[in-house]
Amino acid sequence: MFTDPLGDCSPGDKRIYASILVLVASADGELVREEFCAIEALMGRILIHPEARIDIRNLMNDPPDLEELLITIDSSLIKFVLRDAALVAAVDGDYDAAELKLIKRLATAAGVKDNTLKEIFDWVNSGLAWHHQSLDILGL
Repeated sequence: MFTDPLGDCSPGDKRIYASILVLVASADGELVREEFCAIEALMGRILIHPEARIDIRNLMNDPPDLEELLITIDSSLIKFVLRDAALVAAVDGDYDAAELKLIKRLATAAGVKDNTLKEIFDWVNSGLAWHHQSLDILGL
């Protein structure tokens, strides 16, 4: 069972979802290891076919246009992308201004208000803290 409905999306919606994550991660002109790992994990979680992943990885060199992607999906999917884009942008330890600009554009497209977006950022921060706590528990 999937942790959320993304696993039930069409292959096309999954591709758009991952494409937007690549766009956000590469917004600052650099895709770091942590961002790449996060995108790979998220693609695996929703069972994006390995051949489709190759095409999505190639987008890292030539990112797609966000506006073109947004017109093809509904607001529910944009909200999932927003949630996971905030996570991908944070995994390297810092939100870049270009990443934040795209995240705010996603929020606007999904009709997500500023206070809800702040809650998403807080959720990401608490999740990262929770993960790091496991390392402390294990003495790693």
